[in-house]
Amino acid sequence: MEKKQPDNLTVALIWASRVSVVATGLVVPLLTSSLQQMSSLTGISSTVGIWVLWAVALLSTLVPSSSTLTAIRLSLPTLSAVVGAVAIGSGMSSGVAAALAISILASLLAMSGEVGNSFVQLAAYGDERRYLLRCPPALLIVQVLSWLVWLSFCFVAMNLLASEIWVAGAITAAIAVALAVVLPQRFHRFSRRWLVAVPAGIVIHDHVVLAETAMFMNNAVVQISTETAQSEAADLSGKCSGLGLVIVLKDFDTVVFAGTPKTPGGSAIHVKSMRVCPTRPGRALTELTSAPSA
Repeated sequence: MEKKQPDNLTVALIWASRVSVVATGLVVPLLTSSLQQMSSLTGISSTVGIWVLWAVALLSTLVPSSSTLTAIRLSLPTLSAVVGAVAIGSGMSSGVAAALAISILASLLAMSGEVGNSFVQLAAYGDERRYLLRCPPALLIVQVLSWLVWLSFCFVAMNLLASEIWVAGAITAAIAVALAVVLPQRFHRFSRRWLVAVPAGIVIHDHVVLAETAMFMNNAVVQISTETAQSEAADLSGKCSGLGLVIVLKDFDTVVFAGTPKTPGGSAIHVKSMRVCPTRPGRALTELTSAPSA
């Protein structure tokens, strides 16, 4: 498969993300006076937390993969939330405002489709080309709410312990630690949802929507195009909004949806065309329809 070079916008966004992560290391120095106004436990905890989150984001930038994509997309927004909490607790000075702006910018860049695709592609094997799939809106809401619940337990635990309410603080901290163990594993599933082009054909690797990976040989694929209003393609996107791609097959094939409470063993359907939603459908379509098979 022919290697495609990223366009100028993609390269610019990737490098802007890297620079913003490095710049996030300035957050603690910018917050020094505000952190000193807090109680010793809260100030120290916030400082340590910010440095740890920055270290995770920096390491993720240096070693891009689907795993580190999850790590950077958790660490940078969490760092922004910590800076926001400091701003609420101590006031919005110029240093706090600068720290908040840097952390938010780094978070937004890390969430971009270009950065996501670069992370998963750099961990690809051989001649395969990975295209990250968009998260279904309903599942995105669940992820954000779960993250907010976890943050709430962290902040409440810190305040309880700072106020020397030891029993309630310890229980709340234990819940926060348990969520910190469980939630990243759940979030990571969404960094492993890819449309993959390999020399032999097309693969839909998505264990959120599908019970098993769907694979189609090149000689079985008739067409790949953007969807139209008249499309009757089976939706394999998890009801994603926005523009998607439609893969049309020569003959019917079987795909198996992931289990639900009503169908715990999954449900199989026969498809001749199917809809998927890469984060950058136009770029994916161009590459999928122009790259020759090996």
